[in-house]
Amino acid sequence: MSRPPLSAISNTWAVFQREFLALFYSPVAYIVLFLFMVSNGWIFFVNCVNFTHEPQQITLVLRSLFNFSFFWVLPLSPLLSMRLFSEEKRTGTLEMLMTAPVKASEVVLGKFLATQFFYMLIWSSLLLFVLVLEFLAKPEGPDWGLVKSMYFGLFFLGCLTNSLGILASALSRNQLVAAVLALTGNLLFFAVVFLAHIYRETPELQRLFHYLSFNAHFSTGYIKGVIELRYLVFYLSFTSLFLFLSVNMVSARKWR
Repeated sequence: MSRPPLSAISNTWAVFQREFLALFYSPVAYIVLFLFMVSNGWIFFVNCVNFTHEPQQITLVLRSLFNFSFFWVLPLSPLLSMRLFSEEKRTGTLEMLMTAPVKASEVVLGKFLATQFFYMLIWSSLLLFVLVLEFLAKPEGPDWGLVKSMYFGLFFLGCLTNSLGILASALSRNQLVAAVLALTGNLLFFAVVFLAHIYRETPELQRLFHYLSFNAHFSTGYIKGVIELRYLVFYLSFTSLFLFLSVNMVSARKWR
């Protein structure tokens, strides 16, 4: 007999709360946030030293901020997700969790949502610099359409990288190994666009490599304020795949 939907939501919410609060107790999260703010703050300061109120200058500062911070996509999700299952395996709490009346899908989804929420919380710190730019650039102001476009892309990209990080954590008992696995996966998605330069005489392969590289998505789309539906399909497809594999990994451990 299947359980009512409210029970599944309640279990997922309980896992979400547990993992989200655990991130606030983790020193890694604070170190990451500190380094994120310092590095991006420095880049923002350098670009604003000779600030003028020309629209081109305002857009340049904004794009420089997001262009630099984009490289945080590579390590951010692995650092946030590496402990989700690896630490529980090491301490033995995962076995206790699996004996509770909760499904593997609810555990995975709760952990994923907690990581995704904290991930976006870190990225939202960039809005402080955008607000400073809004003050400096009066009356023109920054291009908020570009800001919205970047956050749209970062949210769905986070879905992909966080789900990949959860899968890596479910595969390994060691947090460092899980982080390396997730970082390697992110690097593959990041660098696949360079294969397009090797296959210049094959337009079909060039388009494929461009589509598979989230670096290409941002450099040709989001950073220019352009949102394409096909990239949304790309992120959601891989997110669903990684979460599905994670659920299967956790389920297999539950019945082992």
